[in-house]
Amino acid sequence: MGDASRMKDTDRVAHFAAEVVSRLVKGDPRDSTVLNEAVVQRLMKAVVSFDPDAFGQMRPDLKRAKISPSMLADMYIPEVARRLGADWALDCATFAEVTMGSARLQSILRDIGQDWVADAAEAGDGPTLLLILPEGEQHSLGAMVLASRLRRSGVSVSLRVGESAPVLAAFVRERAFGAALISVACHERLETCAKLVKTLKDATQGALKIAVGGAVLESGEYTVAGTGADVVTNDIEHALQVLGLLGNAVASDG
Repeated sequence: MGDASRMKDTDRVAHFAAEVVSRLVKGDPRDSTVLNEAVVQRLMKAVVSFDPDAFGQMRPDLKRAKISPSMLADMYIPEVARRLGADWALDCATFAEVTMGSARLQSILRDIGQDWVADAAEAGDGPTLLLILPEGEQHSLGAMVLASRLRRSGVSVSLRVGESAPVLAAFVRERAFGAALISVACHERLETCAKLVKTLKDATQGALKIAVGGAVLESGEYTVAGTGADVVTNDIEHALQVLGLLGNAVASDG
């Protein structure tokens, strides 16, 4: 692999890792020090294994360790993703392993989250949130982790990944959302994000409240004035409060 190609791959994985550990889930009362290290290690091996049933084989171990689906979604999947990204940066993991690992983690999360999606939808009277990973942002695991937590708290979440601004504008015109949250990982997408905020505001005549968050905010250089959003934060509880949803839902599943 040439230097230029490897640099491109490095940037892609860096964005993936940063997006996963984005502080959109800041404020989680669970401390990562309670993680079962043996389970973390086995899950890491399972998601990069060539055996497609590697995760299925460890389900009895998860049950014995009393690791619930919500713990798996909130703690173990993000931790394994973080370590995969770190291993890539240290040349301890190949790009193929990190790519396959992230895809497997997303698949696991989708599988264990089916009931949460249904429960939030059946609640009917709960808040509705549009969660957007803008066009060009390729890695959706962090947004999926956030969506799963919100759904368990009773929020009906529609996750849209990589769709164009016109498509999203038509989408919000046809449906009633309580608010929207845009997750951005890389600086290259900041201008796209600002344009998307304006498009969504125009499509709803300013009625849709919008929050912007994501790993890009770690630089501390992006403000509300730069986005046109109602709030720019990586504290999901604060975001929900500004968006007017905190009265109906909380960011943890209690």
